[in-house]
Amino acid sequence: MDEAIQFLLTLQNYDMRLSELEQNLSNIPQNIADLATNIAQLNRKIVREKEQIQSVKLNIQKLEKEIQGIEEKIAIDKYKLALARNPKESESLAKKIEDEQCKISLQEELLLQTMLELDDKKIEFSAFQQTAQDEIFKIQSEQEYQQQRTVDLEKNRVEIQNKIAVMRSILQENHVHWLQHYDKTKKAIHKMPCVVAFRPGNVCGGCHLKLSDYNDQTTDPYFPFMICESCARMIMSPAAKPRDS
Repeated sequence: MDEAIQFLLTLQNYDMRLSELEQNLSNIPQNIADLATNIAQLNRKIVREKEQIQSVKLNIQKLEKEIQGIEEKIAIDKYKLALARNPKESESLAKKIEDEQCKISLQEELLLQTMLELDDKKIEFSAFQQTAQDEIFKIQSEQEYQQQRTVDLEKNRVEIQNKIAVMRSILQENHVHWLQHYDKTKKAIHKMPCVVAFRPGNVCGGCHLKLSDYNDQTTDPYFPFMICESCARMIMSPAAKPRDS
């Protein structure tokens, strides 16, 4: 009897391990998807940072072009000034050249600020890119680990399923009534274990509630269990508990 109960407890242990293993397996695809999302977010951020740098570069090119255009206007106006036919025309051209030179000064100041901004952004991007690439490498390593873990867990699942098949075969041959109750209990409850021991004070070892009708002897000597009226678990009588448990 002790050996048979030990077979049932071993089956239960394998079932619990299989349940935990399958739960872990079910989480892996989402873990891998989340990791892929993290990589995509980092890559998008790298692209945005590059676009910001490119935008500053375009602003610099625009300012340089504007300065060049003003300088060309000044050159033309200076040429016109040299050919001016009267003081009024000379005064007007001189004022225009002065205004254009002021514009160049403002544009050159803005150009300098923009170039300094570009230098700062390049430094920041270099540091960010290195950090992002390091993080992407870590995430990719985690992806590989999760994929390998899937392989390992699948292998373990097959091994446990084989062991479960052996235990069920033994119980099916010698204690089919126990196995039927075990399967019925496993289906009825939401959380393993199915087979528990009595606790002191006639308390169920599963739900921890006191049993209303407890007898030292079970009615069926070939079924040394009581069914808890609160949680439906199979409760081993103290006499049926394996000696090495």
